[in-house]
Amino acid sequence: MSRVFISKDPEDLQEGLHFLLQNGILEARSLIEFKGQSFECPTNYDILFIASIHAASFFLSKCHTTALIACAGVETAKKVAERYQKKIDFIAHQSGLPIEEAERFNIWRDGRTVCFPSSQLSLGTYSKHIPENEKIIMPVYQTQYKSLIIPEKDIYIFTSPSNVSAFFNNNQIPSNAKVVAWGRSTEQKLLEYQISVTQVLKGQQQMELLTWLSKYL
Repeated sequence: MSRVFISKDPEDLQEGLHFLLQNGILEARSLIEFKGQSFECPTNYDILFIASIHAASFFLSKCHTTALIACAGVETAKKVAERYQKKIDFIAHQSGLPIEEAERFNIWRDGRTVCFPSSQLSLGTYSKHIPENEKIIMPVYQTQYKSLIIPEKDIYIFTSPSNVSAFFNNNQIPSNAKVVAWGRSTEQKLLEYQISVTQVLKGQQQMELLTWLSKYL
């Protein structure tokens, strides 16, 4: 039976992955943590773009908004809608393909101004091609690396570029291990560490992951 690591905490896993966790197949541990920082609530924007539930938590716990809501991914959209009772007006359904989804978002945006609550490590994929006078980049939290040693596994699943960087501060991947990237941005970060990526998850990642894992477990 393969041993599997995923860079997510147990409470963020869906039912199928929880089953693997409970049966000792899966180790689930995020390698990053988040710390809020001081900021002033912005005004005069049309769209609030939420890249993660962490961005939503830090921003919406302080700021009221009547803007349209856009989310980078189906899972993020679902959490924001449930936790904050928000109508989601735009969803990047293929969150693992950020460049393509950023282009689709920009067409939908149609010149409207956007607020991007983010961390200091944000790649800015969705904001980089928007004119300066049509966007507000709003750092609302800090992403920090945890110093963790992960026992060797047969399969490694990385859920963000930050988790990749945090992992390689203290760990290495065995040469024969399979590596799964949560989208193209995570794949690119793994390639920077000269890691061969076995599979890239593009859409509803946890469901895709379960289907892929079923071939090896």
